[in-house]
Amino acid sequence: MKLFLAPIQGLTIAYYRNIYADLFGGIDAYYAPFITTTSMRKTNSSLFKDVLPSVNDDTLTVVPQLLGNNGADFRFFASTIAKMGYNEINWNIGCPYPTVTKKKKGSGIMPYPDMIKAVLDEACLDDSYQVSVKMRLGLHDLEEGMEVIELLNDYPLKGVIIHGRTGDQKYEGTVNLEGFEKLYAACNHKVTYNGDIFTYDDFKKISNQFPSIDNFMLGRGALRDPFLPSIIKNNGVYEKNEIEKIKEFHDSVFNYYESILSGDKHLCDKMKEFWIYLSIHLDSSGKLFKKFKKCKTKKGYLDVVDRVFDSTITWRKSL
Repeated sequence: MKLFLAPIQGLTIAYYRNIYADLFGGIDAYYAPFITTTSMRKTNSSLFKDVLPSVNDDTLTVVPQLLGNNGADFRFFASTIAKMGYNEINWNIGCPYPTVTKKKKGSGIMPYPDMIKAVLDEACLDDSYQVSVKMRLGLHDLEEGMEVIELLNDYPLKGVIIHGRTGDQKYEGTVNLEGFEKLYAACNHKVTYNGDIFTYDDFKKISNQFPSIDNFMLGRGALRDPFLPSIIKNNGVYEKNEIEKIKEFHDSVFNYYESILSGDKHLCDKMKEFWIYLSIHLDSSGKLFKKFKKCKTKKGYLDVVDRVFDSTITWRKSL
C-alpha cells in the first residue's frame, strides 16, 4: 500500500515537502503543485524552480504536475522536466477553481474529450517520461468522467488519480463513492483513490470498501494532521509528544519563509495559509485562527504563536 501527498498550490512547495518528510514520514511520493504550460520554448529556471533537483531532497520521490490544454506545450514542458531526472509527469485535469476551469484547464477540460485526446496524442509521443492523470468525476456530472475514462484507456498511462467530486463541487459536500466506484471499475489503469481521508477511520472505511485499491492520495487530511500518513502506515498507532514536533514543523516553515519573503504582511499572510489546515486539530472553536487572521506584523504573529505553544494546548485527534 502506498500513500501520496496531493499537491496544494502555494503550500506544498519543495521546502515544505522536505521538512514534512523529515519530521513525519509515511508518504511514498510527493506530487508537486502544478506548473502551468505556456507556448514559451525557452527553458526558464523560474518556471521549474519547485522541481529543480537542487531544492528537493534526493531521497524523496517527487512527481511534477502540469496544468494546460495544449499537447505541444505539455510535451515541451514534460520533456524539459524529464531531463532533470523525473520519469513521471502528472497531468492535472482535476483543479476545480473557476479561474482555471473557465480557461478549459483543470476539470474545465473534462467536458471536451476531443481536447483531452489532442493533448494525450502529443504528450504520449515522448518516451522519456510516463504520463499519469489526476482527475475528478467530471466538471458537471459523472457522464463526463465516464467518457474521459474510456478515452484514457486508449493511452499508455502510468496511472489515474480520481478525486470523488465534480469540479463544480470544489471541496464542498462529501465525496461520491458510488461515482468513484463506477469510474474505477471502468478504468484499465492503476487507480489511486483521492478524497476526504481525514482520519485513520476514514482510511479504513475507504480501504475496506475498495480492498483492491492500494494507492491512496492524501490532501487536506495530511496537512491538517501531518501524523496521519504514519498513523495509517502503522495501523492506527500514533506517537506521543506530537505537539513538540508540530512546533518544530512550524518554526522550520516560518524561518524558511522569513528568509525569502520581504515585509511583515507578506510573511503573516503566507503563514495564515499554513494555519488554515494545522489549526483544525489545535482549535475546534476557530478562535485560534481568528487571531492569526488579524496579525499584520511579525511581532504580533509570534506573540500568538508563543501563546499557542506555551499553553497547555494538546494535539487534538479524531482517531
